[in-house]
Amino acid sequence: MTLSEEKNGKVFVLGLGGKFDFEGAKVFGERITQILQGGERYILLDFADVTYISSAGLRGLVQAGKQLAGSGGMMVLAGVTEPVRKVFQICSLDSFFTIRPTKEESLALFPM
Repeated sequence: MTLSEEKNGKVFVLGLGGKFDFEGAKVFGERITQILQGGERYILLDFADVTYISSAGLRGLVQAGKQLAGSGGMMVLAGVTEPVRKVFQICSLDSFFTIRPTKEESLALFPM
């Protein structure tokens, strides 16, 4: 998995790419922990380049989402491809996460 980062106002944008499998979940988990420990509370995860997600990836996302919600933060997923979106639907996680088609639509949900 590849990661890219940018800051857009108060929102920390983490771009994900490749396979969000066991190894990808490890990379994501380590980085998201650092980001949250750094005080970030508004996280946009850009899924536009994610080609696959496993149960380990889903578990990492749920943990991060719960941690953010518990601290008054917010996480939005953008650009989720159709194959990945189907996994969210099958696992009934499409109602747990806020998912928007584009990064721009996702950014509009955050307080500025």
